[in-house]
Amino acid sequence: MKFLHAADLHLDRSFEGLTSVPEHFQERLITANQKMLKNIVDTAITQAVDFVLLVGDTFHQNRPTLKTQRYFFQEMDRLAEAAIPVFMNFGNHDFYQADRYWFAFPENIQLFDEERVETKKLVTNSGEKIAITSFSYLHPTIETLMIEQFPRKEDVDFHIGMYHGGQMPYAPFQLSELVAKGYDYWALGHIHVPQILSEKPYVIYPGTPQEHTQKEMNLTGVTLVESQGNQLIPTTVSVEAVRWRRQTLSLANVRQPKELFPLVRKLTVTAPTLLHLEFSETEKLGEELAYQVASGELLEVLQSEVSQDICLWQLTIADSPIERPYLAVDEKLVDQLIMTYQTPEIYTELLSELEQNPQLHTLMNQEFRMDTIARLKEKMMESYRFRGNADVD
Repeated sequence: MKFLHAADLHLDRSFEGLTSVPEHFQERLITANQKMLKNIVDTAITQAVDFVLLVGDTFHQNRPTLKTQRYFFQEMDRLAEAAIPVFMNFGNHDFYQADRYWFAFPENIQLFDEERVETKKLVTNSGEKIAITSFSYLHPTIETLMIEQFPRKEDVDFHIGMYHGGQMPYAPFQLSELVAKGYDYWALGHIHVPQILSEKPYVIYPGTPQEHTQKEMNLTGVTLVESQGNQLIPTTVSVEAVRWRRQTLSLANVRQPKELFPLVRKLTVTAPTLLHLEFSETEKLGEELAYQVASGELLEVLQSEVSQDICLWQLTIADSPIERPYLAVDEKLVDQLIMTYQTPEIYTELLSELEQNPQLHTLMNQEFRMDTIARLKEKMMESYRFRGNADVD
Protein backbone atom coordinates (compact mmCIF):
# COMPACT_ATOMS: atom_id res chain seq x y z
CA MET A 1 0.00 0.00 0.00
CA LYS A 2 1.13 3.52 -0.78
CA PHE A 3 -0.57 6.86 -0.17
CA LEU A 4 0.17 10.56 -0.28
CA HIS A 5 -0.50 12.81 2.72
CA ALA A 6 -0.82 16.56 2.05
CA ALA A 7 -2.24 19.39 4.13
CA ASP A 8 -2.48 23.18 4.22
CA LEU A 9 -2.19 23.83 0.49
CA HIS A 10 -3.91 27.21 1.02
CA LEU A 11 -4.93 27.59 -2.60
CA ASP A 12 -5.79 31.26 -3.31
CA ARG A 13 -3.21 32.52 -0.82
CA SER A 14 -0.89 35.22 -2.14
CA PHE A 15 2.80 35.68 -1.37
CA GLU A 16 3.36 37.99 1.59
CA GLY A 17 6.07 40.48 2.49
CA LEU A 18 7.04 41.45 -1.07
CA THR A 19 7.15 45.13 -1.99
CA SER A 20 8.62 45.00 -5.49
CA VAL A 21 8.58 42.05 -7.88
CA PRO A 22 9.98 42.14 -11.43
CA GLU A 23 7.29 41.84 -14.08
CA HIS A 24 8.73 38.61 -15.47
CA PHE A 25 8.57 36.99 -12.00
CA GLN A 26 5.04 38.10 -11.18
CA GLU A 27 3.54 35.45 -13.44
CA ARG A 28 5.45 32.75 -11.54
CA LEU A 29 3.87 33.93 -8.29
CA ILE A 30 0.40 34.14 -9.80
CA THR A 31 0.55 30.55 -11.04
CA ALA A 32 2.57 29.08 -8.14
CA ASN A 33 -0.41 27.56 -6.32
CA GLN A 34 -1.68 25.92 -9.50
CA LYS A 35 1.77 24.56 -10.27
CA MET A 36 2.15 23.23 -6.72
CA LEU A 37 -1.20 21.40 -6.97
CA LYS A 38 -0.19 19.97 -10.35
CA ASN A 39 3.08 18.76 -8.81
CA ILE A 40 1.14 16.98 -6.06
CA VAL A 41 -1.11 15.25 -8.58
CA ASP A 42 1.87 14.37 -10.79
CA THR A 43 3.58 12.81 -7.77
CA ALA A 44 0.50 10.77 -6.87
CA ILE A 45 0.15 9.46 -10.43
CA THR A 46 3.87 8.79 -10.96
CA GLN A 47 4.12 6.97 -7.64
CA ALA A 48 0.92 5.04 -8.40
CA VAL A 49 -0.45 5.66 -4.93
CA ASP A 50 -3.56 3.85 -3.72
CA PHE A 51 -5.13 7.07 -2.41
CA VAL A 52 -4.50 10.70 -1.48
CA LEU A 53 -5.27 12.42 1.83
CA LEU A 54 -5.98 16.18 1.86
CA VAL A 55 -6.06 17.14 5.53
CA GLY A 56 -7.71 20.54 5.76
CA ASP A 57 -7.09 24.10 4.56
CA THR A 58 -6.82 22.97 0.97
CA PHE A 59 -8.21 26.43 0.25
CA HIS A 60 -7.09 29.63 1.95
CA GLN A 61 -10.67 30.74 2.61
CA ASN A 62 -14.09 29.17 2.85
CA ARG A 63 -15.22 30.85 -0.36
CA PRO A 64 -12.60 29.76 -2.91
CA THR A 65 -12.48 31.84 -6.07
CA LEU A 66 -14.19 30.24 -9.04
CA LYS A 67 -10.88 30.16 -10.90
CA THR A 68 -9.31 28.20 -8.05
CA GLN A 69 -12.28 25.85 -7.81
CA ARG A 70 -12.04 25.17 -11.53
CA TYR A 71 -8.38 24.19 -11.63
CA PHE A 72 -8.69 22.22 -8.36
CA PHE A 73 -11.45 20.04 -9.78
CA GLN A 74 -9.58 19.69 -13.07
CA GLU A 75 -6.62 18.25 -11.15
CA MET A 76 -8.93 15.98 -9.15
CA ASP A 77 -10.33 14.71 -12.46
CA ARG A 78 -6.79 13.71 -13.42
CA LEU A 79 -6.63 11.58 -10.27
CA ALA A 80 -10.02 10.11 -11.13
CA GLU A 81 -8.75 9.11 -14.58
CA ALA A 82 -5.86 7.35 -12.82
CA ALA A 83 -8.35 5.59 -10.51
CA ILE A 84 -6.87 7.25 -7.42
CA PRO A 85 -9.41 8.09 -4.69
CA VAL A 86 -9.05 11.23 -2.58
CA PHE A 87 -10.09 11.55 1.06
CA MET A 88 -10.62 15.18 1.93
CA ASN A 89 -11.68 17.15 4.99
CA PHE A 90 -11.96 20.88 5.66
CA GLY A 91 -10.00 22.96 8.18
CA ASN A 92 -10.39 26.24 9.99
CA HIS A 93 -9.58 28.37 6.92
CA ASP A 94 -11.77 26.55 4.39
CA PHE A 95 -14.53 25.42 6.79
CA TYR A 96 -17.19 23.74 4.69
CA GLN A 97 -20.24 25.47 3.26
CA ALA A 98 -21.66 23.41 0.38
CA ASP A 99 -23.35 26.28 -1.46
CA ARG A 100 -20.02 27.99 -2.09
CA TYR A 101 -18.78 25.27 -4.43
CA TRP A 102 -19.93 25.86 -8.00
CA PHE A 103 -18.51 22.66 -9.43
CA ALA A 104 -19.42 19.09 -8.55
CA PHE A 105 -16.88 17.10 -6.56
CA PRO A 106 -15.67 14.20 -8.74
CA GLU A 107 -16.80 10.75 -7.67
CA ASN A 108 -13.27 9.79 -6.65
CA ILE A 109 -13.36 12.36 -3.80
CA GLN A 110 -14.73 11.09 -0.53
CA LEU A 111 -15.62 14.11 1.58
CA PHE A 112 -15.73 14.37 5.32
CA ASP A 113 -18.29 17.16 5.30
CA GLU A 114 -19.71 17.00 8.84
CA GLU A 115 -18.46 18.38 12.15
CA ARG A 116 -18.60 14.89 13.57
CA VAL A 117 -16.27 11.94 13.36
CA GLU A 118 -16.96 9.26 10.75
CA THR A 119 -15.04 6.39 9.17
CA LYS A 120 -14.73 5.57 5.47
CA LYS A 121 -13.26 2.37 4.08
CA LEU A 122 -11.63 1.08 0.93
CA VAL A 123 -9.82 -1.98 -0.33
CA THR A 124 -6.60 -1.44 -2.29
CA ASN A 125 -5.82 -3.21 -5.55
CA SER A 126 -3.61 -5.59 -3.60
CA GLY A 127 -6.50 -6.47 -1.28
CA GLU A 128 -5.52 -4.50 1.84
CA LYS A 129 -8.43 -3.26 3.93
CA ILE A 130 -8.09 0.40 4.93
CA ALA A 131 -10.16 2.48 7.35
CA ILE A 132 -9.87 6.28 7.39
CA THR A 133 -11.47 8.27 10.21
CA SER A 134 -11.90 12.03 10.25
CA PHE A 135 -14.18 15.09 10.58
CA SER A 136 -14.46 18.57 9.06
CA TYR A 137 -14.82 22.12 10.29
CA LEU A 138 -18.14 23.81 9.60
CA HIS A 139 -17.02 26.89 11.54
CA PRO A 140 -13.70 28.78 11.90
CA THR A 141 -12.99 27.11 15.24
CA ILE A 142 -13.79 23.86 17.05
CA GLU A 143 -13.33 23.86 20.80
CA THR A 144 -14.84 20.39 21.17
CA LEU A 145 -12.42 17.58 21.97
CA MET A 146 -13.01 15.79 18.68
CA ILE A 147 -10.42 13.14 19.53
CA GLU A 148 -12.88 11.68 22.06
CA GLN A 149 -15.24 10.77 19.19
CA PHE A 150 -12.60 8.73 17.33
CA PRO A 151 -13.16 4.98 17.68
CA ARG A 152 -10.37 2.58 18.47
CA LYS A 153 -8.71 0.75 15.59
CA GLU A 154 -11.10 -1.42 13.62
CA ASP A 155 -10.46 -4.92 12.26
CA VAL A 156 -8.60 -3.76 9.16
CA ASP A 157 -5.06 -4.00 7.82
CA PHE A 158 -4.40 -0.29 8.34
CA HIS A 159 -6.41 2.33 10.19
CA ILE A 160 -5.54 5.98 9.49
CA GLY A 161 -6.71 9.06 11.36
CA MET A 162 -7.03 12.40 9.56
CA TYR A 163 -7.00 15.31 12.00
CA HIS A 164 -6.78 19.05 11.33
CA GLY A 165 -5.95 20.99 14.49
CA GLY A 166 -3.98 20.51 17.66
CA GLN A 167 -4.45 23.40 20.07
CA MET A 168 -7.38 25.39 21.38
CA PRO A 169 -9.51 26.64 19.66
CA TYR A 170 -8.68 24.28 16.80
CA ALA A 171 -9.85 20.81 17.82
CA PRO A 172 -7.26 20.38 20.60
CA PHE A 173 -5.72 17.00 21.38
CA GLN A 174 -2.88 15.43 23.34
CA LEU A 175 -0.43 13.14 21.56
CA SER A 176 -1.12 10.40 24.08
CA GLU A 177 -4.80 10.49 23.07
CA LEU A 178 -3.91 9.84 19.43
CA VAL A 179 -1.53 6.99 20.25
CA ALA A 180 -4.10 5.37 22.55
CA LYS A 181 -6.49 4.80 19.63
CA GLY A 182 -4.17 2.12 18.23
CA TYR A 183 -4.15 3.55 14.68
CA ASP A 184 -1.35 2.80 12.25
CA TYR A 185 -0.86 6.38 11.06
CA TRP A 186 -2.11 9.85 11.97
CA ALA A 187 -2.27 12.30 9.06
CA LEU A 188 -2.32 15.75 10.64
CA GLY A 189 -2.86 19.25 9.27
CA HIS A 190 -2.92 22.86 10.54
CA ILE A 191 0.74 23.39 11.54
CA HIS A 192 2.76 24.74 8.59
CA VAL A 193 6.14 23.63 9.88
CA PRO A 194 6.78 19.91 9.21
CA GLN A 195 6.78 17.89 12.42
CA ILE A 196 6.94 14.22 13.31
CA LEU A 197 5.29 13.98 16.72
CA SER A 198 5.70 10.22 17.03
CA GLU A 199 7.20 7.30 15.13
CA LYS A 200 5.21 4.51 16.84
CA PRO A 201 2.83 5.08 15.24
CA TYR A 202 3.82 7.85 12.88
CA VAL A 203 1.99 11.06 13.75
CA ILE A 204 2.94 13.66 11.15
CA TYR A 205 2.30 17.26 10.21
CA PRO A 206 3.67 17.40 6.64
CA GLY A 207 3.75 21.22 6.67
CA THR A 208 2.50 23.48 3.94
CA PRO A 209 3.76 22.34 0.52
CA GLN A 210 4.14 25.88 -0.87
CA GLU A 211 5.97 28.57 1.08
CA HIS A 212 4.00 31.82 0.98
CA THR A 213 6.10 33.88 3.43
CA GLN A 214 9.75 34.03 4.47
CA LYS A 215 8.74 32.42 7.78
CA GLU A 216 7.86 29.25 5.86
CA MET A 217 11.33 28.95 4.32
CA ASN A 218 12.80 25.47 3.72
CA LEU A 219 9.61 23.47 4.23
CA THR A 220 9.50 19.93 2.98
CA GLY A 221 6.41 19.39 0.80
CA VAL A 222 4.14 16.37 1.07
CA THR A 223 4.56 13.01 2.76
CA LEU A 224 4.62 9.80 0.74
CA VAL A 225 3.80 6.79 2.91
CA GLU A 226 4.45 3.18 1.90
CA SER A 227 3.82 -0.07 3.72
CA GLN A 228 6.61 -2.53 4.42
CA GLY A 229 4.98 -5.54 5.98
CA ASN A 230 2.81 -4.16 8.76
CA GLN A 231 4.90 -0.98 9.07
CA LEU A 232 4.22 2.37 7.36
CA ILE A 233 7.33 4.26 6.22
CA PRO A 234 7.11 7.99 5.36
CA THR A 235 9.33 9.98 3.00
CA THR A 236 9.06 13.60 1.93
CA VAL A 237 8.60 14.89 -1.60
CA SER A 238 9.16 18.50 -2.63
CA VAL A 239 6.32 19.96 -4.71
CA GLU A 240 6.83 23.71 -4.28
CA ALA A 241 6.65 25.90 -7.36
CA VAL A 242 8.52 28.89 -5.92
CA ARG A 243 11.09 28.79 -3.13
CA TRP A 244 12.09 31.28 -0.45
CA ARG A 245 15.81 31.12 0.23
CA ARG A 246 18.49 33.08 2.09
CA GLN A 247 22.08 33.10 0.84
CA THR A 248 25.24 34.72 2.19
CA LEU A 249 27.69 36.19 -0.31
CA SER A 250 31.22 37.02 0.88
CA LEU A 251 32.70 40.29 -0.38
CA ALA A 252 36.11 39.66 1.16
CA ASN A 253 37.84 39.94 -2.24
CA VAL A 254 35.75 42.85 -3.50
CA ARG A 255 37.77 46.10 -3.40
CA GLN A 256 35.60 48.29 -5.60
CA PRO A 257 31.80 48.45 -5.97
CA LYS A 258 31.92 47.45 -9.66
CA GLU A 259 33.45 44.09 -8.68
CA LEU A 260 30.20 43.13 -6.96
CA PHE A 261 28.27 42.66 -10.21
CA PRO A 262 30.20 39.66 -11.61
CA LEU A 263 29.71 37.87 -8.28
CA VAL A 264 25.97 38.40 -8.34
CA ARG A 265 25.71 37.21 -11.95
CA LYS A 266 27.14 33.84 -10.85
CA LEU A 267 24.26 33.16 -8.44
CA THR A 268 22.41 30.01 -9.45
CA VAL A 269 19.19 28.31 -8.30
CA THR A 270 17.49 25.05 -9.23
CA ALA A 271 13.95 26.44 -9.16
CA PRO A 272 12.23 29.86 -9.20
CA THR A 273 13.47 31.51 -6.00
CA LEU A 274 12.61 34.51 -3.85
CA LEU A 275 16.09 35.31 -2.61
CA HIS A 276 17.22 37.20 0.49
CA LEU A 277 20.84 38.02 -0.30
CA GLU A 278 23.10 38.81 2.65
CA PHE A 279 26.55 40.32 2.17
CA SER A 280 29.34 39.34 4.56
CA GLU A 281 32.94 40.57 5.02
CA THR A 282 32.04 43.95 3.60
CA GLU A 283 34.74 46.06 5.28
CA LYS A 284 36.45 47.06 2.00
CA LEU A 285 33.30 48.69 0.63
CA GLY A 286 32.57 50.48 3.89
CA GLU A 287 29.73 52.95 4.30
CA GLU A 288 29.01 53.24 0.57
CA LEU A 289 27.66 49.70 0.46
CA ALA A 290 25.57 50.29 3.57
CA TYR A 291 24.13 53.45 2.02
CA GLN A 292 23.17 51.79 -1.27
CA VAL A 293 21.62 48.80 0.52
CA ALA A 294 19.57 51.10 2.76
CA SER A 295 18.44 53.29 -0.15
CA GLY A 296 17.02 50.35 -2.10
CA GLU A 297 18.86 51.39 -5.28
CA LEU A 298 21.31 48.49 -5.14
CA LEU A 299 18.49 45.97 -4.92
CA GLU A 300 16.87 47.41 -8.02
CA VAL A 301 20.12 47.39 -10.00
CA LEU A 302 21.18 43.89 -8.94
CA GLN A 303 17.80 42.49 -9.90
CA SER A 304 18.63 43.22 -13.53
CA GLU A 305 21.90 41.29 -13.16
CA VAL A 306 20.61 37.99 -11.80
CA SER A 307 18.99 35.01 -13.48
CA GLN A 308 15.34 35.22 -14.57
CA ASP A 309 14.65 32.48 -12.01
CA ILE A 310 15.67 34.77 -9.14
CA CYS A 311 13.64 37.52 -7.54
CA LEU A 312 15.85 39.51 -5.18
CA TRP A 313 13.40 40.62 -2.55
CA GLN A 314 15.81 41.71 0.18
CA LEU A 315 19.45 42.78 0.62
CA THR A 316 21.13 42.95 4.02
CA ILE A 317 24.62 43.18 5.47
CA ALA A 318 25.67 40.44 7.88
CA ASP A 319 26.69 41.48 11.38
CA SER A 320 25.91 45.10 10.60
CA PRO A 321 25.95 47.03 13.89
CA ILE A 322 22.69 48.64 14.84
CA GLU A 323 23.37 52.35 15.04
CA ARG A 324 21.47 54.44 17.53
CA PRO A 325 19.08 56.88 15.83
CA TYR A 326 20.31 60.47 15.74
CA LEU A 327 18.19 63.21 17.27
CA ALA A 328 19.13 66.75 16.20
CA VAL A 329 18.66 68.15 19.71
CA ASP A 330 20.98 68.88 22.58
CA GLU A 331 21.36 66.43 25.47
CA LYS A 332 20.16 69.22 27.76
CA LEU A 333 16.68 68.72 26.34
CA VAL A 334 16.63 65.28 27.97
CA ASP A 335 17.29 66.86 31.35
CA GLN A 336 14.46 69.34 30.78
CA LEU A 337 12.12 66.51 29.84
CA ILE A 338 13.08 64.55 32.93
CA MET A 339 12.44 67.56 35.15
CA THR A 340 8.95 67.79 33.65
CA TYR A 341 8.24 64.16 34.49
CA GLN A 342 9.43 64.74 38.05
CA THR A 343 6.48 67.06 38.62
CA PRO A 344 4.10 64.94 40.74
CA GLU A 345 0.97 66.12 38.89
CA ILE A 346 2.34 65.22 35.46
CA TYR A 347 3.80 61.91 36.66
CA THR A 348 0.48 60.93 38.26
CA GLU A 349 -1.43 61.86 35.12
CA LEU A 350 0.81 59.70 32.95
CA LEU A 351 0.37 56.68 35.22
CA SER A 352 -3.22 57.34 36.24
CA GLU A 353 -4.44 53.89 35.18
CA LEU A 354 -1.79 52.18 37.26
CA GLU A 355 -2.57 54.43 40.20
CA GLN A 356 -6.13 53.13 40.19
CA ASN A 357 -4.94 49.59 40.80
CA PRO A 358 -5.09 49.07 44.59
CA GLN A 359 -2.24 46.57 44.56
CA LEU A 360 0.08 48.83 42.55
CA HIS A 361 -0.90 52.06 44.27
CA THR A 362 1.00 51.19 47.44
CA LEU A 363 4.18 50.59 45.43
CA MET A 364 4.10 53.90 43.57
CA ASN A 365 5.73 56.05 46.23
CA GLN A 366 8.37 58.77 45.96
CA GLU A 367 11.22 56.25 45.76
CA PHE A 368 9.46 54.35 42.95
CA ARG A 369 8.90 57.59 41.02
CA MET A 370 12.53 58.69 41.25
CA ASP A 371 13.79 55.24 40.26
CA THR A 372 11.45 55.13 37.25
CA ILE A 373 12.56 58.55 36.04
CA ALA A 374 16.24 57.65 36.46
CA ARG A 375 15.73 54.51 34.39
CA LEU A 376 13.90 56.52 31.74
CA LYS A 377 16.85 58.91 31.36
CA GLU A 378 19.30 56.01 31.21
CA LYS A 379 17.25 54.31 28.51
CA MET A 380 17.02 57.47 26.41
CA MET A 381 20.77 58.03 26.57
CA GLU A 382 21.38 54.41 25.53
CA SER A 383 18.87 54.50 22.68
CA TYR A 384 19.69 57.77 20.89
CA ARG A 385 22.60 59.91 19.75
CA PHE A 386 22.26 63.62 20.46
CA ARG A 387 23.75 66.72 18.96
CA GLY A 388 27.13 67.41 20.55
CA ASN A 389 28.95 70.65 21.12
CA ALA A 390 30.80 70.21 17.81
CA ASP A 391 27.54 70.03 15.85
CA VAL A 392 26.63 73.49 14.71
CA ASP A 393 23.61 74.30 12.58
